[in-house]
Amino acid sequence: MSDALTTSAPTERSFRHTIRRDAGSKVSLEVEVDAERLARQADRVFERHNQKAKIPGFRPGKAPRAMYERSYGAEHLWAEAAEDLIDQTYREIVEVEALEPLEDPKVELTQLEPGKPVRWTATVTVRPEVTLGDYAAHGASIEPTPPSTEEIDKTIEAMRESHAQLQPVDRPAKTGDIVMVDIDVTVDGRQLPPFARNAHVEAGRATSIAGLGEAFVGLKSGDSKTAELEFAGDTASDELRGKKGTFSIRASQVSEKVLPALDDDFAKTVGVANINDLRREVKNELAHSAFHEARDTAADKMLEHAVDTATVEVPEVIVHDELDHMVADLKARVREQGITFEQFLLQARKTEDEIRAEWKPAAEKRAKSILVLDALAKKEGITVSSNELAAQVAMTPLAQQDPRALRDPLVLASFARSIRNRKTVDKLIGLESPDAEAELIKKAGGDATNFHGAAPKPEEPKIIVPETSKATPEGREALRAMLKK
Repeated sequence: MSDALTTSAPTERSFRHTIRRDAGSKVSLEVEVDAERLARQADRVFERHNQKAKIPGFRPGKAPRAMYERSYGAEHLWAEAAEDLIDQTYREIVEVEALEPLEDPKVELTQLEPGKPVRWTATVTVRPEVTLGDYAAHGASIEPTPPSTEEIDKTIEAMRESHAQLQPVDRPAKTGDIVMVDIDVTVDGRQLPPFARNAHVEAGRATSIAGLGEAFVGLKSGDSKTAELEFAGDTASDELRGKKGTFSIRASQVSEKVLPALDDDFAKTVGVANINDLRREVKNELAHSAFHEARDTAADKMLEHAVDTATVEVPEVIVHDELDHMVADLKARVREQGITFEQFLLQARKTEDEIRAEWKPAAEKRAKSILVLDALAKKEGITVSSNELAAQVAMTPLAQQDPRALRDPLVLASFARSIRNRKTVDKLIGLESPDAEAELIKKAGGDATNFHGAAPKPEEPKIIVPETSKATPEGREALRAMLKK
């Protein structure tokens, strides 16, 4: 903690302040503003109010101050003048001391009396200093693995599966057949709400309830059967977790999947001319996926090293802000499931405060990562040009949905920060060169298209390839969240 007496030297040299830096990245200010500056500001406030004052015998703005004060009083003039001076001198102090406030200051007016200096104090949380370690020694590199022939074949087979037709059959269901079923479950002699109605299930496919998929094998249309099965130990419901239930299954239809022939006609249905083009496009998409997976892995490793080797005191206000973002994301996902957040909390048997408490360590890590990433960008001199920002903004759906939003300084600042963060990460993992990304994609077997930075938007893929990433949510989701800041 340190104290420093600083005399301001911006516009009027009319105030003095002391600044004390406290734990938690908090700053305490004590400020004294000259009486003369207070008087001048009170005059300005009077002029503003006098323009609207209605005083008999005087046109608006022409009444003497004494007459105005006789009608309206003087206390509000001095109080408003003090508010103005606090706002003015606070902004001047922020500039003089090069502070980066993270919240509005908590201000207390300690002296306000005509003819005497105005005195006020404030506390505010500011962006902390980050001491970076040897962040360049992360050892991460981007090593995409080219897709194998087996991966290409498997992907094409999955595409055929997605275009399969269901053909009803009059025979017992075999593994891979689709069975339409109704299912009721009894646990401890108590009938549960309907488990499934007219559900299409794949015979033989593993589910969270061991043995349920196998129970569908051998069923014919009109058949019924029961199976004693155990709910998994990680089932959400405390009442069902680890218990056995009697599953009553009724089949109303059995269908086999008829896959389209692997020929040029199939290739045309997915947007390419022939089978050779299909294999080439699949390989290209898998190569791009391999590059992005390798890039994310390298970025994870680099950021983790940078954060672990950095020293910074993370303010609670940033942690709370990250928690707010995480909970807001959760609420959005819950809404997408068609239930209210209150229903979700009941199912999870938790309160929002309990969720926040569980997530606080993750929020603290994300907050530190954000601060470290900002420090890295400054250290490396990463900037964003107006052309880069314009190109990035033009590629967003928001540009088509609400062009006016893109004139909001806060929205533009968010985009600029996102671009800067990505450029910082790319530089530190070897993607600073405009051609580096294209070369790595080419190395992975894909078309050497340059997607670096704010380059023109690539063409939409001709085909849709299933997601192949094996990345875990931990790290990957946090990284992407940070890069959007």
